[in-house]
Amino acid sequence: MEFKDILAEGKAFRQQAFALYEAAFPEKEKKPRELMERLAGEGKMELLAVTEEDCFVGLAFNMLDEELALLDYFAISPDLRSGGFGGRAIRCLLEKFAGKKYIFEIEKQDPRAENAEERKRRKRFYLRNGLKETGLFVNVYATDFELLTPDGSLTFEEYVTVLRDILGEEGVKALNPRVIPVEKGYPWRRLP
Repeated sequence: MEFKDILAEGKAFRQQAFALYEAAFPEKEKKPRELMERLAGEGKMELLAVTEEDCFVGLAFNMLDEELALLDYFAISPDLRSGGFGGRAIRCLLEKFAGKKYIFEIEKQDPRAENAEERKRRKRFYLRNGLKETGLFVNVYATDFELLTPDGSLTFEEYVTVLRDILGEEGVKALNPRVIPVEKGYPWRRLP
């Protein structure tokens, strides 16, 4: 499995990566392509095609600063899902970022959500492939997320720092990240 920068050596996969990006993520969670390309040019983001034997498998778009990385978008092509590609890609990403704190955002568990079963499967997938719960829940993009890391440790300040270092103060204001206090044992319930 390889990761190829779609703005450099992986240009041949650029169209496939952006088509998958458009199809796989809710509109309210997407960043403009131009912003991601600008951040990539500044070294604050990398737009990677996940490939195997020079065939497109999926995408992994990471936001980067000196000490932290955040997996901003990750998706495997629909026709290749459940084939082991996602797990291998995550394990390779964990190796790639072994020297940094690596943050993953997943939708918060909520049995009332339309995609509740998908959320459960997604969380089990990440936990099975080396990530741990941090106990930290945040709201960004008007969406509730649970944050995972390889070692299970993360503070809200570390999370906001990576957002600020990459997106600037205006970007953080636009995202308006907030900690979600949750009832113990019920991560889908917010406290009043």
